[in-house]
Amino acid sequence: MKTLTVIKHPLTLVIILIIIAECFVVQNFYTPVVGVFFGIVAVVHIILGYFLKKQCSACTQANPIQPIAEPTVNNLEEQLKAAQQQLITQEKMASIGMLTAGIAHEIKNPLNFVNNFSDMTVELVEELKEEIAKSENITDAQKESIDGIVEDIGTNCKKINEHGKRAESIIKNMLIQTRASNVDKIPVDMNQLLEEYLNLAYHGLRAQNNKFNAKMEKQLDATLPKITASPQSIGRVFLNIINNGLYAANKKSEQFSAELLNTIFMPTISISSSQDNDNIIIKIKDNGNGIKEDVITKIFEPFFTTKPAGEGTGLGLPICYDIVTKEHGGKLDVVSNVGEFTEFIITLPKDKA
Repeated sequence: MKTLTVIKHPLTLVIILIIIAECFVVQNFYTPVVGVFFGIVAVVHIILGYFLKKQCSACTQANPIQPIAEPTVNNLEEQLKAAQQQLITQEKMASIGMLTAGIAHEIKNPLNFVNNFSDMTVELVEELKEEIAKSENITDAQKESIDGIVEDIGTNCKKINEHGKRAESIIKNMLIQTRASNVDKIPVDMNQLLEEYLNLAYHGLRAQNNKFNAKMEKQLDATLPKITASPQSIGRVFLNIINNGLYAANKKSEQFSAELLNTIFMPTISISSSQDNDNIIIKIKDNGNGIKEDVITKIFEPFFTTKPAGEGTGLGLPICYDIVTKEHGGKLDVVSNVGEFTEFIITLPKDKA
């Protein structure tokens, strides 16, 4: 069997064919010398071929050739479906952004009228008070009654103006979120921006669920310097992380009855700011159920979400990560203890002198 295997070697086959041909050619004038010569050559070549085959076999065993994995039809189909779903999600988000911008613009104009006229009414109330005080045809009792009514009107107008300004701030931020992210960077007070988006996120959740209540804790470094950044982009990061924190704390609060809530457990969101020589550090912490260690490694991956189907797109944190790391050269880390808390740590470089 080994000899037959060696015969497969091209040169061996050629020599054997030459021997056979020589036998036919010289059959009339056969010389033993020629026959012996060709026979020796053939035997030597067969022996050499046998040893070469053994050597090649040993080399192949020592360094086996790895088969090249080719993509299967199923894998290609799965990749195609994932890409298709990603395009659908992006299209939905773009449509939602356009709708949000349109609604915000439509609300902004009537809201401006509300704010302006409430401002004017407060001024008119003050003038009315002065005129009433000057009048001599009104008794003191009537003045007191009229003053009470006018005071209530003034208070109501101030409340209308106060909440109108808050609504105006919300609409302004909605418009900012729908604009392109390639905005110019300006010096930003991170403490002010952080507080603004904390209030925006909290009141946004309260608008969806008026039964929800949370404690807000602040530990802000008053000496924090301004840094050059995009307030729209960083605001988006703050808003997303705070929204996630409030969501987690709210979900944990649902485990307690109304009687025990606020006594055993109080949903809490904490913000803090500090600095070192080169960076400012923003921390946003919630007391929700926390994130498991095997999940933490995936939360910055696109389309990965811990929320139930339909409640999260899995794009918020990846976008935040890109804004912090790529747009601003910072770091975004997360620390969590299951059942106790989750804390996001945003590190942004200070401006170089």
